[in-house]
Amino acid sequence: MTEMQTDTAQADRNRRWKKAALALGLGAIAGFAGATLILQFFDSGALPAVGASVEIAALVGLIYMLTAAAVAVGVISPKSGAKFLNVEDAEELQEQRGILLYSGIGMATAGLALVAVALGGVAGVIDPAMALTVYIALSVMTCWISLKSWKLQDELMRAAGSETAAFAYYLVLGIGGTWAVLAHLGFVTAPQPLDWLTLFWGLTLLAAFIAAGRRGMLAMR
Repeated sequence: MTEMQTDTAQADRNRRWKKAALALGLGAIAGFAGATLILQFFDSGALPAVGASVEIAALVGLIYMLTAAAVAVGVISPKSGAKFLNVEDAEELQEQRGILLYSGIGMATAGLALVAVALGGVAGVIDPAMALTVYIALSVMTCWISLKSWKLQDELMRAAGSETAAFAYYLVLGIGGTWAVLAHLGFVTAPQPLDWLTLFWGLTLLAAFIAAGRRGMLAMR
């Protein structure tokens, strides 16, 4: 390898590290700020007292919505999105604008659906019937958007999606199932219905990262 090639490779590695640092920094700042605002809002007394299940569900929903916001930046401004999203350049974002648009909307509606249920209930902020209506509408929209996105995905994306579903199943079975067994035997407190929903949402997101990582899709480009 010539000296010029070595310098080029080093420059590329530095670029990737800087891009990864920027992405992690932005994610950490946005996540911390959002979580702080949500917890302060719950503790302010403006709402009826909520338990840990509601707070955790709201935080998981926030992760979905922050992810959707990051994708939205790439859709609206590919040049800006290319600075922190895991793509080669702005042109790649422009080429994938359709998939990213559906993915972003799907993530947002899924997160909002969980938050709507979390804030509903007998003693919730949202009327139970209204919360159920919103949840059904957003869930149907999420499913429809997922199908639209599926048609635009390539073979790698579809394979990663199938692996995500499989990993999510085993994660829910392993973690949720173990929790249920221990609760049934009296060792721990049984999970609330909302806890199960939060597990589904949270572990599906974790499964997506596992599937992407196994296929090398998390390596910064």
